[in-house]
Amino acid sequence: REQARLDRGFDIAQCNFDVVNAASYIVRAVVQIKDASSVCPDPKACMVSVANLISSFAWVSQFTAMSVADCAVDGSQHALCAGDISDLVAAVASLVGVGGAISTDCVDDPDETQAAKIEIGLQ
Repeated sequence: REQARLDRGFDIAQCNFDVVNAASYIVRAVVQIKDASSVCPDPKACMVSVANLISSFAWVSQFTAMSVADCAVDGSQHALCAGDISDLVAAVASLVGVGGAISTDCVDDPDETQAAKIEIGLQ
């Protein structure tokens, strides 16, 4: 009985974290929508921004599903499944965004690299 009470306490704490995380990813998505609208003339930057935006919406979905599973007394197997699928979508979208960003973020001097591309006509 004591273990069940302890487990329920853990579920309630996790429920609170799920709700806070879902809300924070909603705010993040709003900021990313603004960012995507300003960088979309550049196709690569646009792709990175849109992939990150998709990732944020998928994490909103995951944390919402997990809150359903953690907040309910008996949990929900369907909510756990939805959380897993949403997490997978978020991770793949994030990987796409990181893959696109790495080639510009991981150079010694991004401005110099951009200038070199313009000089040789790659832009």
